[in-house]
Amino acid sequence: MAEQYSSTLPNAFSRVISDLADLLQKEMRLARAELSEKLSLSMRAGLWIAAAAVFAMVAMLLVVQACVFGLSAATGIALHWSSLIVAAGLAVVAAAAFAKGKAGVPDQIAPDRTITQVKQDFAAAKEQLS
Repeated sequence: MAEQYSSTLPNAFSRVISDLADLLQKEMRLARAELSEKLSLSMRAGLWIAAAAVFAMVAMLLVVQACVFGLSAATGIALHWSSLIVAAGLAVVAAAAFAKGKAGVPDQIAPDRTITQVKQDFAAAKEQLS
């Protein structure tokens, strides 16, 4: 009876290892297929977002053009002067947006807290090994 268990134990262990390897391969194929599907959907969404950005830019240019024509019609100023006035207004808005964006940029991009934590981890590991 002991011989029967000893001969089936390696077989069972071998089957378990084989099944585990097969399961891992199937999981990897599933993950690859899922990642491929999500990447495809993300790329399609990105294309739609890019198309929306192009149409938004065209719409903004038409709004600026309408501002130029409206200023010219309301004040009687020539179109070229209206264009310069609207351009100056947009330049002021652009400068303010740039200043706001530049003020929000951190001095350093390096992850200071993470670097400090890793240094502390290394010091603690070094202390335990000593």
